[in-house]
Amino acid sequence: MTIEELKSNNIKSLTDFELLTNGSKKQGLFYVPDIISNIIADFAKLIIPQNAIVLNSNYGEISSKLKDIENIVSIDINANNIELSKYLNPELTFINADPLNYSLSDKFDFVITFPPLGQRLESNGGSTSSEILYIEKALDLLNENGVAVFILSSNFLTAPIYADIRNLITTQFGLSKIIQLSQGAMRNVGTELFILIIKKSNLLKTDFYSANSNFEIRTAKPIFSIPKEELTERWDFNFHNPLSQKYQERLRESKTKKIGDLVEVCFGIHFNKEEKQASGNFKIISSRNIINGFLEETPNDNYFKKDNLTAREEKAILQIGDILFPRYNRDKVAVYIHSSDNGKFIASRDIFILRGKNAEYVAIYLNTVSGLNLFNQQIKRHEKGTVLPTISLQDLTNIQIPILPIKSLESASIRELEKNPIEKNISFKSELELLANQYVKIEMISFFEQNQSLIDKIDLVLKKQEEHTTKLINIENKIDDIKTVILKLSDDFKEIQSLPREIEEKILRLNMKLEEQISNLHFEQKQIDTYIKEIKNWFDYYDLLETKSKKYLPEAEYIFDHISKLDNPDYSPFILQYCRALENELLSKIFRAYVQSIIDRNIVFYEKFYWDLGKKESGKLNDENTFKLSKHIQKCLTKTNNEWFFELGSMEVNLRYLTGKTVEKSPLLQDLREFVLDHFEKELLNIEYLDEIKTIIRDYRNQSAHPNLMDTEKATTFHKQMKECLINLMENYKTK
Repeated sequence: MTIEELKSNNIKSLTDFELLTNGSKKQGLFYVPDIISNIIADFAKLIIPQNAIVLNSNYGEISSKLKDIENIVSIDINANNIELSKYLNPELTFINADPLNYSLSDKFDFVITFPPLGQRLESNGGSTSSEILYIEKALDLLNENGVAVFILSSNFLTAPIYADIRNLITTQFGLSKIIQLSQGAMRNVGTELFILIIKKSNLLKTDFYSANSNFEIRTAKPIFSIPKEELTERWDFNFHNPLSQKYQERLRESKTKKIGDLVEVCFGIHFNKEEKQASGNFKIISSRNIINGFLEETPNDNYFKKDNLTAREEKAILQIGDILFPRYNRDKVAVYIHSSDNGKFIASRDIFILRGKNAEYVAIYLNTVSGLNLFNQQIKRHEKGTVLPTISLQDLTNIQIPILPIKSLESASIRELEKNPIEKNISFKSELELLANQYVKIEMISFFEQNQSLIDKIDLVLKKQEEHTTKLINIENKIDDIKTVILKLSDDFKEIQSLPREIEEKILRLNMKLEEQISNLHFEQKQIDTYIKEIKNWFDYYDLLETKSKKYLPEAEYIFDHISKLDNPDYSPFILQYCRALENELLSKIFRAYVQSIIDRNIVFYEKFYWDLGKKESGKLNDENTFKLSKHIQKCLTKTNNEWFFELGSMEVNLRYLTGKTVEKSPLLQDLREFVLDHFEKELLNIEYLDEIKTIIRDYRNQSAHPNLMDTEKATTFHKQMKECLINLMENYKTK
């Protein structure tokens, strides 16, 4: 859009310009709507700032509403935006400069910024989230009593990549208000937007608001307020909503169990277009087939045809008693209890499955109004994501449900109910709903323990007591040996961490020490099998892992348990061993596989990727990053495949290149991207997921190479993030 175009359309004001942009089909044309600029302008009237600055001022939409402020500066990096802003707002001052690098000696009463959302910007030799850079810049511009306003996406409120900046705001500043804007408040922005108001002063609580077209900040009352100390892990509405807290309190009043302790939790599998057929062995069940608690088959349903199934495919076949519900869009959807045992249905990846001996118990509870309501509220509270919010597998397994009297529930099994007369079933259902609504405090007895008498248990204990005493002596001797190895490993780590060497060099040495000392532990297969079983409880994809990864994960869990027994434990070995698994998966499934594909396709490297190896007329490289990548791959092609190596940090960076503009010019990045998307879903290249990997590298892997203590709290947080990272990686892996 140019000034000439505005003049030709008789556009002389921002109001006219807004009407033009609303009717325009031009891509990338963003206009900040009145609902946002009016809220900011109304807030300015409350605090009456003497000066203000707008970073990333766009077309001056916000600045134009702040004309009453005596001194206001508006900065935008886009020269065309600045020219249009000056034309539309001739009485205001606009500066064409990079807001992040523009030098200002003044501090401001009021700082407003709507940063580029979800972008990575170059900073200090690396790339950093655009939101983080703009927030840091804005906070630095505040004077002693200043106030900052940010317009951000909902992802900022929950994503781990923003945890540090959220912590900075709550500890060194004051989070005054979080205002939720209505969905679709801004055209061309698909994500939910929020306005955050931050003061340069300590605040004891944060007010939460929901804004509609009639919202007035001067008179609006907050929906709820949250104490500062509770704003730690996340800031989103669903998590802190008092209704969610109310449900949590009701749960605390009852005896509860985690769903993951009662049933197996998994989800279906991905089917590519070629696998979806008009007929076959199994009908594919997706979320659209589950309507109001019933399975609705349609003529348009697809089928899956295959004789020799993988373990993951076997698990996705529906069994009688399975509890199914969609992973997305759960607002109006009840759970479905599968009643067929013909093994002819298979679940797609957008379906969660609860399965196991206690599934009937869970099913009956979820078929009560209050039970389903509480279940859905807990899911909603822990959902993450912007476009398709969903709960992670890990968080789902931790959802609590009240325990009801097991004897009553047994007699209400599907098989028993089918035998009962209708009057008895109606009476029994009423009884169950009453119990569920009252959250009766009675401990559940496991099904498999029911018929085992107390005398049998005592006899068993007496019989094995002597055997246990003998084993105990052997175990104590083994524990002493294990402790010696773990202590030696800790000492070796401290020595390497203190060396004045580069991070990657230290990590290489630390990994070598890990391999050396782990070989001295002499694992028994029974021990390893126990850890593998625990891993499989939260990780459905263990069997799809590479051989080395299958070794690293149980070893890491073993190391964690034994490091925790030391005084002042440092969990760096545990963290690095888990990171080796992630590194090995990316290396084997993407980068080594890609190098092998170049060989298999008989590609003449310097011909196909001439641009990546070439230079401009000025003598400078066409692109330094793709040049380095292409030269590294060329070196790999001269070596044996077990020598093809990419370290974890470089793999994350190279995957991130596939999301940028350079891919349009680079044949190498185009070819690599095509290869990646042939083996993984496109979600693998989401910036949010790549940020998860970057957080793991920066905050845990690299920190493990320093003398800093990786304590129990950091190790536990890392463990949770790494689990989600591995699940997301393998969830998007296409098994062919």
